[in-house]
Amino acid sequence: MNRNIKMCNRDCCELKTALQIRRMKLLIEKRLQEEANAKPKDIIETPQGELYSFDDVQKMANFIINRTEKKPKFGLILSSHVNMLADLVESPVVLQYTDIPKFPVSQLRGNNSKLFVGQIMGGTVIAAQGRMHFYEGNPVGSCTLPVRMFKLCGVEYLIIICSAGAVSAEHNVGDVVAIKDHINIMSWCGSCPLVGLNDARFGQRNPSIIDAYDEMLLAKTTEISREIGQDNRVKTGVYVCVGGPAYETAAEQRFFRKIGADVIGMSMVPEVIIAKHCGLKVLGLTLVTLPAHDVAVPAHNEYATLLMQGKKTCIELVSRIIYKIQNNL
Repeated sequence: MNRNIKMCNRDCCELKTALQIRRMKLLIEKRLQEEANAKPKDIIETPQGELYSFDDVQKMANFIINRTEKKPKFGLILSSHVNMLADLVESPVVLQYTDIPKFPVSQLRGNNSKLFVGQIMGGTVIAAQGRMHFYEGNPVGSCTLPVRMFKLCGVEYLIIICSAGAVSAEHNVGDVVAIKDHINIMSWCGSCPLVGLNDARFGQRNPSIIDAYDEMLLAKTTEISREIGQDNRVKTGVYVCVGGPAYETAAEQRFFRKIGADVIGMSMVPEVIIAKHCGLKVLGLTLVTLPAHDVAVPAHNEYATLLMQGKKTCIELVSRIIYKIQNNL
């Protein structure tokens, strides 16, 4: 062993380490200063009305027409409670949302995200099973996209079905409410699907929503409810649309009653706005699934029975409306 070799006392290593740490700190400080002095990047959010161009939607519609070889006259947007309505579509061509180019898909678990194209009571329909909701984090422009796509597929009549809670004590669980007007709280807060530049191929810049719900379709709904003996269950009313997902407070419900609302929900109205913008005739149907705050919730068995009766009534209404319009009755 060479006794002239001195053992390291670690002083040099500690010195090197201290220098490295110092250099690293100076480098980090320099980069942070450069970032602070750099001009921030402009982040511009795409307006809701421009999320999907006319050409994008036209490609979606062409894809559906080419795959199904049909041009539907009736468009149906179904709520989760009446998804079984899609089972009435005869000889359907079924398309997954994921098959359609650039078509957005809901992230809500349990949604059957499909389109059914076929016949109901002699009328050619396209039915959306599994809608997108704003409260899931979807842009309102994506939630309403199917309406524009339906229009470019050839749809003339749009029937939108949703679930809602009662505001008025006169509306009970299992009732079907044909919407005659709405109060759009979402739009008051700036969440309107028409925000942004307007493409005249979809519709005019400032559409009037006063007559958004077609009077002829409302009249047929009332007529059919009498024919099937459900006029005590089928009512008309005003729908108030909120963003959700939290339910309204008792104070909010009292406010909504005072301004004329009958039922409250978290969908449909943005779709109705787009439908009116592009010239579709709209029927909005709401299945009441929750009573008003000051009305007792029915016992479990009674609740299930009322809800099932409401579902059946809703499905029969839609089927007969399609039949009457298709046959000019």
